[in-house]
Amino acid sequence: MATIKTVNSFPDFKIQLVTSFPDICVYLTDKESDAKGSDTIWYFTHAFPDKKIQLVDSFPDLKVQYVKSKFEAGWKNSSHKLRNKIG
Repeated sequence: MATIKTVNSFPDFKIQLVTSFPDICVYLTDKESDAKGSDTIWYFTHAFPDKKIQLVDSFPDLKVQYVKSKFEAGWKNSSHKLRNKIG
């Protein structure tokens, strides 16, 4: 999973991009196969996404920080309700 599409309505969950205190650190990949089965590696697509997200400034379901490597990616809030439900 973790093939993602940004939408303006009817998202699966709402995210807020942050630079500190994230729920999850996400690595963005350019290979769809890298993202399969992962909560923390995302691939953005317009065709047949597994999850649809909406970017918001307040009241997010998930606070996300993008990171530069796969090794930095991971859950920071290990008890989050969306853990293992993205990927």
